[in-house]
Amino acid sequence: MLAGCGALTLAAAGCGGSGKASAGASGTRAVYLAAVAKAAEVTGQVPGYKFALTSSTRFGDQGFSLHGTGAMDEGGSQGTISIQLAGKTLSEVIDRPYVYVELPSGVGGPATGAKPWLRTDIDTVAQSFGGSSLGSSGADPTQTLSFLKAAGSVSRLGIEDVRGTPATHYHAIVQLDRYATAVPPAERSSATKYAATVKRITGTDTLPLDVWIDDQSRVRRIAFDLRLCGPDGKIEESIDLTLYDYGHQTSVEPPPASQVTDIGDRLGEEVARNLQQLHC
Repeated sequence: MLAGCGALTLAAAGCGGSGKASAGASGTRAVYLAAVAKAAEVTGQVPGYKFALTSSTRFGDQGFSLHGTGAMDEGGSQGTISIQLAGKTLSEVIDRPYVYVELPSGVGGPATGAKPWLRTDIDTVAQSFGGSSLGSSGADPTQTLSFLKAAGSVSRLGIEDVRGTPATHYHAIVQLDRYATAVPPAERSSATKYAATVKRITGTDTLPLDVWIDDQSRVRRIAFDLRLCGPDGKIEESIDLTLYDYGHQTSVEPPPASQVTDIGDRLGEEVARNLQQLHC
């Protein structure tokens, strides 16, 4: 029995040491959790960065992928995004509170007033997600970063290279019930509604994700999978986001009003209808 105890607990510092080992493991997990929370805070306060985004969606035997690059500045209040989808390019300009999308040539028609740019108010679309701006512009990295503040458990997977920068790879389990407590008090009501929407359409109250953090506590990469419950079965989405070239980015200018059609109300209604079809 003693020999067996020694063999089984050698890595935990010997027989009778399980309490200390458990405490040590708990302390280590707390350090990892603090590292991820700090990275969310630090990255949210940087003046700007560039990013690359890859997203793939599959439902049944169908699917599609998109690839995008862009830059965010002024704490996420301004930015540009270029998205490649189905052989076409969508250009997006963020100048809060608005998001502008330039349609590819030949897309649009009477519904857009034959104008090349569409505009929506971020807050208007956000109401469809329960009032949170998270999710109102799927390609905006600042929204994805806010998930990290709700991590409930974190494990460390090692050091890896991200675009030439060494970064620590963590696996985190986001607790959606914690999301409202992780945001400023003024945002907690809408954050609670948003978390409830995500739980309804995914059928779970957790979100596993992987995050890579550099030695300055800045997020370098985030990757996660979503499984949504659609009317015709599961919808699976994988998202991989890389951040680089931290620092102020080029200022953006929204398109002239004469070239813009506002679709905020219509888009908000359409998003709300589509969300109602998602339920686990």
